[in-house]
Amino acid sequence: MDGLLTVSMIVKNEERFLPECLLSVKGVADEIIVVDTGSTDRTVDIAKSFGAKVIEIEWPDDFAKARNVGLDLVRTPWVLVIDADEELISDDIPILTQAVKTPIADAYNVRIVSVMDRAQDISESYVLRLFRAHPQVRFEGRVHEQVFQSLGRQHMGVAPLNLRLLHKGYLNAVMTNRDKTNRNRALLEKHVQENPNDGYMLWQLALTHMAAGDFRSGLSSVRRALKNIGVEHPLWVLAQATYARLLELNGEHKRAVRALKEGQMAYPAYTDFHFLEGQFHMNADQWTDAEQAFRQCLAIGEAQGFLMTETGVGGFKPLYKLSQALFKQGKPKEALAFLLVAIQKNPPFRDGWSAIFTLLAGSSFDAVLDTILLALPLEQIVATLSGWDSLSSDEQSLLNTAQGRLASRQS
Repeated sequence: MDGLLTVSMIVKNEERFLPECLLSVKGVADEIIVVDTGSTDRTVDIAKSFGAKVIEIEWPDDFAKARNVGLDLVRTPWVLVIDADEELISDDIPILTQAVKTPIADAYNVRIVSVMDRAQDISESYVLRLFRAHPQVRFEGRVHEQVFQSLGRQHMGVAPLNLRLLHKGYLNAVMTNRDKTNRNRALLEKHVQENPNDGYMLWQLALTHMAAGDFRSGLSSVRRALKNIGVEHPLWVLAQATYARLLELNGEHKRAVRALKEGQMAYPAYTDFHFLEGQFHMNADQWTDAEQAFRQCLAIGEAQGFLMTETGVGGFKPLYKLSQALFKQGKPKEALAFLLVAIQKNPPFRDGWSAIFTLLAGSSFDAVLDTILLALPLEQIVATLSGWDSLSSDEQSLLNTAQGRLASRQS
C-alpha cells in the first residue's frame, strides 16, 4: 500500500487459521510482523512462507508487552493489528486503503464480526485496531490489551470505520482446545490488583467470571467496574448489560430488569438493553412484558454507534422471540406471521424454520411450502435448505417437496 501500512500480530500455535489470515492481508500490507511466543507447531514456518518478518520471544505473561514487541519494529506510518483467527474481508480493502491514504482520524475502531457455530449467533464489536504508528502509542494491560489509553495521552483522534475483520475464535471447536478462561482470569486478577480502579479490566474480569459460572464474583467485579466507568463513557452500556446478565443468572430477576431499565433511560437507542429485557421476561414466563420489549426492539432497529451489539437484535431475533411470546399467549396465527418475516429477513436462521414446522405440525409439506412461499421464493427455499448439514426429517421432507415443485415448474 505504497509503503503506508504494516500488519502486526502475536501468535502461538496458530497453524489452523494463520494461512487464511495472512492470505487476507498479504496483498494489502507493505510488511507483516509476526511475534511468536513459543509455537510448537508449524506456525513460524507458515508465517515465513508468506514473507512475514518473524520475531520469536519467550511468553512474557503479558499480552501488551508481546504486542509492543511488534509495534517497536513498525516503520510505516500506519499499523493494523490483527489476530491469527481473524481475516480481513476482501470487499472492505478499498475502505482500508482510503482510511490510510486520506485519513480523517489518527486511529479507527473497526468492526470485529465474530462467527459462531450457529449463523444466528453472530455478534459485532468495534475495536481499535488501525492507528498511526507513534513511539508513544503502545498497548497496555496484561490481557484484553488496548491502545486507547496511550492514544488519549497523545491527543490523537479516533473515528469508527466500516472495516470488517471476521473472527473465528469463538467457534466451539476452537474454544474447546484453548483454556482461555483460566489463563485470562489469572492475568486479569493480577492486573486489577495492580490497578484497582481500571474499570475496563474490572469489566473484563466480570465477563471471565460469568463465563466460568462464578456469578457472585462476577457481580462483585462488575459493580467495581461501574464505580469507575462514568455513564457518559462508551463502555458504560456494556458494563451495565453485563451487570444485568449477572443479576439474572444469580436469580435476581427484578434487580436485573431494573438494571436494564436504568440502561434504557440513559441510552434508549441501545437495542440490546430491550432485547435482554425481553429474554429475561421470557425466563420468568412474563409473556406480555416480553412481547412489549421485543416490539420495542423492532421500533428501534439495530443499535448504531455502540462499541458492541448482538447482530440481529433489531431485526430477525426479536421477530422470532416475539413469535414465541405470542404463541404462549394463544396467538398462533400472529406467531406464524412474525416467523415468516424473521426468515425473510435472515433465510439461514434455522431456529425460525424449526419453529414454523412446530406451528404447522400435522400439515402436509405441500401446505408448509405454500406458507413459506409467502416469505421466500421457491429457488431461495431450495438453496437455503440445500446449504445445511444433517437435515432433520422435516427439513429433508420440505426440501424434497420444494425440489419437486421446482422441477415441475422447469419442465
